[in-house]
Amino acid sequence: MPSAVRPTNLARVSLLLRSDLLMSNIRTNNVDLLKVQNQLATGLKLSRPSDSPTEATTIMHLDGVLERCRQYLSNIEFANGYLSSADNALGQAGDLVREAHTLALQSVGMGTDDAGRTANAAMISQIVEQLVTIGNTAYRGSYVFAGRNASQAPFEALAGGVHFTGDLNEVQARVADDNQAAFSVNAHDTFGVISSQVLGIRDLNPDIVGGTLLSDLRGALEEGVRLGSIRVSDGTNIAVIDLSSCKTVQDVLDKCNAEAPAGMNFAVAADGTSLQISVPLGDITVTEVGSSTTARDLGIYEAAGAGTVLNGQDVDARLSPATPVTALAGGAGIDQISGLRLTNSLVANTVPIDISAAQTMEDILNAINNSGRGVRAEINADGTGLNVFNLLSGSAMTIGENGGTTASDLGIRSLHAGTTLAELNGGRGVHFQAGQPALLVTDRAGNSCGVVLDGCRTIQDVMDAINAAAAGAVPPVQVTAALTATGNGLELTDGSGGPGNLTVTTHPANQSGYFTAQELGLDQSVAANVLTGADVNPAQPEGLFAHLLQLRDALLADDDAAISRAATALVEDGKLMTTMRGVVGSHVQALEDRQTQMQDNQLAMETLRSDIRDIDFTEAITRYQNLYAALQGNLITGSQLAKVTLLDFLS
Repeated sequence: MPSAVRPTNLARVSLLLRSDLLMSNIRTNNVDLLKVQNQLATGLKLSRPSDSPTEATTIMHLDGVLERCRQYLSNIEFANGYLSSADNALGQAGDLVREAHTLALQSVGMGTDDAGRTANAAMISQIVEQLVTIGNTAYRGSYVFAGRNASQAPFEALAGGVHFTGDLNEVQARVADDNQAAFSVNAHDTFGVISSQVLGIRDLNPDIVGGTLLSDLRGALEEGVRLGSIRVSDGTNIAVIDLSSCKTVQDVLDKCNAEAPAGMNFAVAADGTSLQISVPLGDITVTEVGSSTTARDLGIYEAAGAGTVLNGQDVDARLSPATPVTALAGGAGIDQISGLRLTNSLVANTVPIDISAAQTMEDILNAINNSGRGVRAEINADGTGLNVFNLLSGSAMTIGENGGTTASDLGIRSLHAGTTLAELNGGRGVHFQAGQPALLVTDRAGNSCGVVLDGCRTIQDVMDAINAAAAGAVPPVQVTAALTATGNGLELTDGSGGPGNLTVTTHPANQSGYFTAQELGLDQSVAANVLTGADVNPAQPEGLFAHLLQLRDALLADDDAAISRAATALVEDGKLMTTMRGVVGSHVQALEDRQTQMQDNQLAMETLRSDIRDIDFTEAITRYQNLYAALQGNLITGSQLAKVTLLDFLS
């Protein structure tokens, strides 16, 4: 009864005991009064966790939950602002696209050399500049079209084109303990900033070496290497080896050689794709420990005994930045001396890319990516080869040889024997009239032959058709077709020794209006023994910036057909802007719904915490008054008790 006046005039007790009891009552009332005063001052029931451990634990838990809620709400607020900035940018971009489309339509009817076309071309250039600024829209220092590389502006004017330096990975924000929401806007989906890539056509098939990461192995079961313990035996002795801490192939070899029975040796097999175990005498057995799959993943599981040598299965190493160049192509390596020719039509730099000093795949990637040509090379998703992208809108990228086989060895030659005719010329393909000669080839001696391309599907088919037609002509045409050794494209070599020109044209028998020789890059006449065709399979971005730049160039060239094509493309770009605004709007709506739900949860938890943590001021004030009255009563009782003497009991 902390608020009561406790009796102190107990019979048959000493005065000292009564005094102690009085002081105890006063101290208790003072302590209780102090607690209530603290509660009134702070508004909290508990001053310290020890006041009520159960309630304190609940309050701390709720505090943690509410802190996360506040962070999630802050994340949602940022994402909403980010998306709002993107929506505003897309709206402005859509207006500019419509303006450019209007200019294109106006220009179609203008006469050749009309000054209005030149003026419209200048306006298109200004629109491109404005779109670059819009593409670099930032919210709180984060560029909204830059992906995860949000600290750097994603677009820059370069060499008359627009260079994309951003990232296409999705940006996410945590909006709940178990949920992340995407809120970025993909620059490629919006502006079409990346070309159709030059896909690596060759599996570089690296050997495994000591430094190969286990995480870069597909494993014999094609499920990676799941680390655990293996049991090895030489027929007499048994050892259990824990490989769970290993990171590289060398780690596995070192641990196994250190802990396996004496004389047993683990090494990379001579084929470079598997592990090999050997013993001087005995019968090798390798099994799993418990539910482990490590031996199977490493390709060395052999439950029945394998004799003195166990040759493992192929563990199929993935290509990674750390892969040594010498391990490529099954250990045969590649031509590093020649280098490769990578050109971008708007970039003047044509110096071959030198990879002679490259030791790893990362060195090769850096040599390409840092070449200043507006391209990006990366290892493909399967870890088998390289892909190269053109990031410079308005330009065309080609990759060829520099007199050797470097580009072919890496599988990134843009025009190769297996390139299909349908891929050429930006996907427009190669056209010829069935049943009629498509090409007319004339050697320097004046001998000609018609080349029928019926049934041809690839560049190799075209070369075979030219060589067969030349050899079968009467008299024979002294021309052979192959891929050029320097640069890229088809190359015809004349061996006739004649004084005339080596010439390739579309055959006159073609009555369909096709330009077959031009589509193959061979429409030339040269007073030389070698005719080198153009690379007609360039990689170039096909998006908004590219279409605007094509429109600008078409206006300056008075090319009505190209102006019309660009105008048609801009209609699709405008539709894409509208679609992307819809996507952004759906993200905003989802985030707003999540925000409302989070705010409701926050209010409910704050109410619960308040019920546990906060005081009822009316109750506290009443208790304070009771305690104060009790303290006064104790003091009055104490003062009266102090006046009592022995005479009061004797009277």
